[in-house]
Amino acid sequence: MITYVDTSTLIKLIVDEEGSERAELIWQSADSIASASLVVVEARAALAAARRAGRISKDQLDVAKTELAAFVDDLHLVEMTHELIESAAQFAETEELRGYDAVHLAAAVLVGAAVLTSADRALCEAAQRQGLHVANPLAA
Repeated sequence: MITYVDTSTLIKLIVDEEGSERAELIWQSADSIASASLVVVEARAALAAARRAGRISKDQLDVAKTELAAFVDDLHLVEMTHELIESAAQFAETEELRGYDAVHLAAAVLVGAAVLTSADRALCEAAQRQGLHVANPLAA
């Protein structure tokens, strides 16, 4: 069974914040884990934003980037293809998703994920409409 991990869940594995414990449980419970290759860019941007906002120190950022690389090594990365872009564009319109969220949903559907994990409510709702089970690390 494939679990698709979006950036919001991945960041919770690296930065201690609300939902981190549940994100770890979701990660450890998965048989196989996938994400779109853009997760690397989006995660690095989120970590840099956390540094700018003072949520993490420079040293913590360096450690976080190393941890991110280790998590990414465990992922099956879905590469950006014309098919994925077209599907994401459709989801952006029909599901009213932001760009990266539409890519995450399209990638999850493309790889045949059974579960999508995200802390983004709109993405979770769209995933449910597409027949995926949802594991939101912020849900009780």
